[in-house]
Amino acid sequence: MLHYFRTKRLSRSCMLAAVSAPLFLATCARAQGGPSKPLPSTDALRAACAAMAGKSFAAATVTAANRIEADANTASPGMCQVLATRAPYLDIEVVVPDNWSGRYWQQGGGGFDGRIPSAVMRNPSGTLVGVNRAVSVQGAVYAASNGGNRGKVAGQSAPNVFFDGTEAGKQSLRDYSYAALGTTLYFAKGVIQQFFGRDASFRYFNGCSNGGRNAYIAIQRWPDEFDGAVAGCFGMDIGAQTMEWVDLARLARTPEMPSNAQWNAVYRAAIAACDANDNLADGMIANYAGCKFNPSTQQCGQPGASADPAICLTPAQLATVQRVTGTLTSTTGNTIYSGYGWANWNPAGFGGLGSGYVAMATGDPAWLTLATSATFDVNAHYGPVAAGLQSIGADIDKIAIASFIASGKKLINWHDGADGLLSINDHARNLNTMHATAKSMGLSDPSSGSRFFVVPGTGHGGGQSLTSVDWADAIVKWVESGVAPTQLTYNSRGPGGASKSIPVCQYPMYPRYTDGDVNRAASYSCTAP
Repeated sequence: MLHYFRTKRLSRSCMLAAVSAPLFLATCARAQGGPSKPLPSTDALRAACAAMAGKSFAAATVTAANRIEADANTASPGMCQVLATRAPYLDIEVVVPDNWSGRYWQQGGGGFDGRIPSAVMRNPSGTLVGVNRAVSVQGAVYAASNGGNRGKVAGQSAPNVFFDGTEAGKQSLRDYSYAALGTTLYFAKGVIQQFFGRDASFRYFNGCSNGGRNAYIAIQRWPDEFDGAVAGCFGMDIGAQTMEWVDLARLARTPEMPSNAQWNAVYRAAIAACDANDNLADGMIANYAGCKFNPSTQQCGQPGASADPAICLTPAQLATVQRVTGTLTSTTGNTIYSGYGWANWNPAGFGGLGSGYVAMATGDPAWLTLATSATFDVNAHYGPVAAGLQSIGADIDKIAIASFIASGKKLINWHDGADGLLSINDHARNLNTMHATAKSMGLSDPSSGSRFFVVPGTGHGGGQSLTSVDWADAIVKWVESGVAPTQLTYNSRGPGGASKSIPVCQYPMYPRYTDGDVNRAASYSCTAP
């Protein structure tokens, strides 16, 4: 059954409106969940912060509550930074701003996690230098965790801790796979009640890479708890992604694997061939779908190749480059993974992540060794690995994601245009599958609930900062005001530190230069390839 409403937060009239017209959901939720009384005074919030130490919610216990006063230099409100832990190794941060808007913002991690992506940024001397925009601009309570392991503590870091043979290690694996997300959510709900005596009006999840996996996991497992999510640079299928990583990594230290210098040379050649396809030569492939560069031109002896044998490609190395950009298929011809777009790849380094996920799926830590990972065979191991990752709760259920958007909830998906770690093409393929499933559930136009954006020219994770692309503003407006995002903006610094902005277009469109200042987004137009 599709979940069109959160029963604890909507009146019966809003339930009926949401069922008949899901777009009414945001208005009803805001009306029902808005503050029923004024926010507590600053003095009352200071006192609440001081009283937090030692309190427990969702089996997590507060270890510290740090009061941070409003700071004009960082344009940040006064806030309480609540730190907590839950056995064995889960650490949590919840930041409660004085000017709470009623929003809740949960942040995902990255890689194998191991640290909290804090909302509070300080320089080495301890001076506050910034606060996450979800707090400072959106007025949201912010929550994040270390994913259930501690990267800098011997014996408590992933992935090795998952296989130490203890119950603590098994729980750490569950936490990383999915459970840390739920504990963080329900701990934060307890904190919010403690400060404000009510629930959040709107809840959002945001993340990139493993954080993108976290975002999809959160809305599939707790769909009634979230109104919207932003999932970036993750292709919705960690089983297939693992196949790609390990299959390529097994070529490391063999004559088939190009060196870093050779990979760099291939990417530079691709840029030279495709840079101007967006009507501007600026050192970036913005028209990623329109790049038809042929890497065979980089084989030693070809006119376009370097004369340096350390730079040009042998026939075996060329085959590896073509493998990276090609489709990984099963023996029956079914697509497992859609190849990468042009990026500055380093497939020799894929083994750490890939072998970790194989070990998680199989429960066999031998996969963490080079000797065992070198024996990997896609056709022999794809089924067991994919099934294993699903069984431990680490992979995505696209049917559940389709149900989330079919219920009227909102999902922004995005990818870095030059991602060399996770394929933009595989993300697009899986989204197409998910959208088709949502249509079969009765959602006539999947774009009413899910849209896909590409940040031009950025490598893996390059577009995740809310100061680079304001994902928070986009998802909040979509959920709370019904304003669907059509085009966003990527803000960066160009050569010499000059500010630059460029459109972030809906897939598969790209930002084509029209005229004017090349550093202003207004000088570009989102164009079909």
